[in-house]
Amino acid sequence: MMKRLTIVLCLLVFATSSFAKDVLLSVSGKANGFFTDARILNPSFDEDITVSAQYLPAGNGNNTGASSVHIVIPKRTMKVFDDAVQSIFGGGPALGAIRLTSDDDFVATQRIYQDARQGPQAGTLGQFVPGLDVTSAKTKGVLLQLKSGLTTLGTFRTNWGGVNPNAVVANVTLKLYDKNNVVVVTKTFAFQPFGVQGPTNIAGFFDNTAADLTDAWISFTSDQPVFLYGSVVDSGSSDPTFVAAADDSGVPPTVPEPPQKVVNVSAINWAFGVSGADGLKQGDQVRFLISAGEGIHGFRLFSPTGQILIDLATIEISETEHVITLPASGTYAFLCTRDLCGVGHTTMNGSFVVTTP
Repeated sequence: MMKRLTIVLCLLVFATSSFAKDVLLSVSGKANGFFTDARILNPSFDEDITVSAQYLPAGNGNNTGASSVHIVIPKRTMKVFDDAVQSIFGGGPALGAIRLTSDDDFVATQRIYQDARQGPQAGTLGQFVPGLDVTSAKTKGVLLQLKSGLTTLGTFRTNWGGVNPNAVVANVTLKLYDKNNVVVVTKTFAFQPFGVQGPTNIAGFFDNTAADLTDAWISFTSDQPVFLYGSVVDSGSSDPTFVAAADDSGVPPTVPEPPQKVVNVSAINWAFGVSGADGLKQGDQVRFLISAGEGIHGFRLFSPTGQILIDLATIEISETEHVITLPASGTYAFLCTRDLCGVGHTTMNGSFVVTTP
């Protein structure tokens, strides 16, 4: 009974220590003529709520210890935060993400825009960014409709970015596909706890590849759920498009393990008995079962280039197992390594031939 009660209490502690709502606004700040606004809605008809806000600076640092600002949202009210980082936090680094948490339900959204009122547009130009609930973070996803370079519609550039909503490092692998759906670059990326990757040009991040990226896409996998996004910008008009990650349901084909072959090696005075070595080919996975029928002997196996593949100082009566993949075609030599095994030691050697597949 006591054990069951302890488990129940542990579950209660865990449940009450988590937030009812945990939302990330993945791009925030004020830089290079761009601004970010935020809106937070309390949908309740009955009660005011408190939302805690943390600013997570970009640069992929560990933001675990970010301080919090508490915001009271009256019932059935939308609070307005123009220039969000300034109005919520009183300022901060130019770029980052905003984390919002509460024990109550709320809705949060964001807009990134360029103030072009003095330019030919005579207004603002921007893109909508949804608030991202941590429960929708992905370990596997895709970013579609990315463009980089000169197209029939003009010149485009694409940025990618993201947030790690976890208190541990997330190891992410990104694959860049070109216009022909060919993987041209694969990159790995270690996301620090609550780290933020600010908008980063894909051409530079993926090593300035010469591939045709006028219609490109990115797939990613991660050992922790993360948020990634794309932002496609028309260089002529500055018109931006926010691209949220979509689920990737594709399952790569399973590569079958090469069939394993077995070679038996038995040492006696003063020779080796070998069976199963006929027909071996480069790349075969081979299980060597090595034993001693009489005497005290050792065993060493060399590849055709002289690399030592197996090295046993003493062979036991019971079988010793070693699994190796044959690295090359050619002659594999073996010999006894115990100089004191007897008068026939110098002739205690042999070889077998491995062919090309």
